[in-house]
Amino acid sequence: MSTRVALALCIASLAPSVHALDLREAWGILQYQGPLYLSAVHERDAALENRNLGKAGLLPQANLNAYQSHINGTQRQPDAYGRSHDSDLNYNAKSAVVQVRQPLFNKEKLATYRQGKHQADMGEAVFDAKAQDVAVQLAGRYFDVLLAHQTIELAEAKLRAYALQVVSTTRRRELGEGTVTDIDTAVARRDLANAELIEARDHLLVARRLLQELIGETPDTIATLQGNFPTPGLQPATLSEWLLKARVDSPNIAARRLGVSVAEQEVAKARAGHWPTLDLVAGYTAADSESLSTLDQRNRYASIGVELNVPLFSGGYVSAHVRQTAASREQAEDDLNATREAVLSNTTREFLGVQNGEVRVHALEVAVRSSEKALASAKKSFLAGSSTNTDILDAEQQVFNAQRDLFEAKLRYLLSRLRLAALVGALGEDDIDQVNAYLGPQLRF
Repeated sequence: MSTRVALALCIASLAPSVHALDLREAWGILQYQGPLYLSAVHERDAALENRNLGKAGLLPQANLNAYQSHINGTQRQPDAYGRSHDSDLNYNAKSAVVQVRQPLFNKEKLATYRQGKHQADMGEAVFDAKAQDVAVQLAGRYFDVLLAHQTIELAEAKLRAYALQVVSTTRRRELGEGTVTDIDTAVARRDLANAELIEARDHLLVARRLLQELIGETPDTIATLQGNFPTPGLQPATLSEWLLKARVDSPNIAARRLGVSVAEQEVAKARAGHWPTLDLVAGYTAADSESLSTLDQRNRYASIGVELNVPLFSGGYVSAHVRQTAASREQAEDDLNATREAVLSNTTREFLGVQNGEVRVHALEVAVRSSEKALASAKKSFLAGSSTNTDILDAEQQVFNAQRDLFEAKLRYLLSRLRLAALVGALGEDDIDQVNAYLGPQLRF
């Protein structure tokens, strides 16, 4: 475990007693014990070994074979006159052979070596893509918890407001100023708000469980958005620059590109079936044996030479294998093109999401103030007799909707920034820290 992750975990473990869990601390916990992240780590570690596996085929291979046995029985042999003679056998035999083989010319093993390097690099690229994807998932689920909690708070406020309207309209009816319709309308709005509150509480439970699925624990206290919400411009500022970054630096595109290289080496391995192989072979043999004819026989000898293996005919297997791997290489190139187009489309979407999200946040901030002003005006008009109770209920509903939409727009804006950075392979600790700076107030469940 790295020092950075260990420090983050230490801070996170102290968080419940000091302050609410925030996104930065959640990321540290996820890196330490999140099963999805750890799975990606182990997948990368396994892929990195392909480099060593490929290199091993080019290095000498040494083997030792040894045996020891005891011979016990009878041997019958004819003599010069055709008469048979039986002899008892009772002796020991043992042997040991050491052989070293060094490839001198082997196109398949050379292609395997190159393929192993590409597979290791591909494993790194896949890990980068998955790690950044997990970071985006973490932010998304963290924000889902915040939104679910905010929805509950607004639903509770709505329920209280409608309950007061029920009391108010009932009293006005008793005084002869209101109508049954006003009462029924207020009761219907109150009951609907109660149903929405029940649903919002369910959503919060599910959102917290999904967050636990990623980080391995459920925090009792979490940091939510601060009131101040700056929206700095993107750097770089143009879509074309972001698309260029995606083409060059996207880990998903890089992984697919390396996948093509892996497939090309698979074709080279298949074509190697048409080529001969040449190995340098050296050995040493030691054997001891006892018998009636070879009493205390001892053999010690060394050998060195080359071994040539020339393929002549394999029933068409090699040619079929070449065609098969060539088709797989074409598939890998198609996958690369499809991934490239998908990344560019997603980059465009998230770039526009950030730009439009900034505008939407500012527009909804204005909408919230306008809705609150409209509600105050509706209440004054009702007292003056120029508006109805339904107008007040509608104005209150508009305020609650605008407040929720604003909160959700802020979360979407932050998530779009993270997604955009991930698409171009640039999502790192700094990006998480920047988003984390928007958090502050504590929520306790």
